[in-house]
Amino acid sequence: MGYHKPPPFALELGGQLCDKFEDDFGDLYGYKGLDYNLWCRGTEELVFSKLRTEVVTKLCRRVVLLTSYDGDKRSFACTGYLIKWHKKGTPVILTSASLIRSSDNESKINEKFKIDVFLPPNQHATGTLELYHSDYNIAVISVQPRLRCIHPENIFHGEKGRKKVVAIGREVEDGVLMGTIGFVPDKPYDKPRNLDCKDLKLSTCKIKKAGIGGPLVNFIDGSYAGMNFYDGTRKTPYLPRRIIAEVLSKTDLPSQIGMSQPINIMNESAVKNRWPVPKPYWYHPSFGATPRGCPKVPPPNL
Repeated sequence: MGYHKPPPFALELGGQLCDKFEDDFGDLYGYKGLDYNLWCRGTEELVFSKLRTEVVTKLCRRVVLLTSYDGDKRSFACTGYLIKWHKKGTPVILTSASLIRSSDNESKINEKFKIDVFLPPNQHATGTLELYHSDYNIAVISVQPRLRCIHPENIFHGEKGRKKVVAIGREVEDGVLMGTIGFVPDKPYDKPRNLDCKDLKLSTCKIKKAGIGGPLVNFIDGSYAGMNFYDGTRKTPYLPRRIIAEVLSKTDLPSQIGMSQPINIMNESAVKNRWPVPKPYWYHPSFGATPRGCPKVPPPNL
C-alpha cells in the first residue's frame, strides 16, 4: 500500500499506523451490494439522514474515489468531485493536485502517474491529468471510459452563500461516502495552521486524509462551496468555489484543443504556497499519550 514497514515488534506490542489513507471520518453511507454493516464504523453524527434525499442522491453521483500509482506502488488516495467544464459541459473531475505530487518531492508534479477512478458500486475508469495549478493545489482529471449515471455540477455559475456545511469524502477501501457537518464562521479570525495559502478558509468539519480534494457543500441544497484539504488539525481548510472557478475559467482542456499533454496553469517559478500532507507514521502506546487522529490502544502487558 506504499507504507513503510513497522519497526521491530511494533505490531506484536500493540503498535498502529497513524495518518493513513484508510482512516474513516464522520458518518458513513453505503451503497447497494455492500456486504457488511457500517454502524460499527461510523460516528453517531447521522449526517446523511439529516440531508435531503435529493442532496444525498446527487452526492452519490458526483463524488468519486481517486488513487494514483507510481508503477504498481500506490502513491496517494483522495476524493474527487464531478463538475461540468465551462466549455461544452464536458464532465471532468475536480480534485487536489496532491494526487499527482511526487512522493519523494512534494513540490514536484508527476504527470505520468496512473490514476484509477472509482464510482460505486462497480464503475472503475482510468483518469487522465488535464490541468493542474501548483499554487492553489488544484487538478482536473478526465475519465475514460465515461462514467454512467453521473450528475456533475456546474460550479462556474450560481454560487450561493454558505454557513452550515458538510464535508464529503470517499472511503479508500470500499468507496462508501463519508460526511461530517460543520459551520463556516462569519468572521474566521484564525487561519490554517500548516498551510500557507492566504485564500484558504476554515470550516469546523473534521475530516481525514481521504477527504483531501473532496467537496465542502451547502447543507441545505448540496451545492459546491469549495475543495477540502487536510492538515491534521481539528478544523478543515478549504479553497472557496469562487477562487477555483476564477482559475479554471481562464483556460481550456488540452483534450479539447488537440493537445496530448497536461497543462500547468501556474508558472512554476511563481509558486509561493506549500501543500504538505501529514505523513503516515507508526505509533506505539508505550511511547506516551495517544497522538491526535489515532484510536486509543491499551498498552501491552509486559
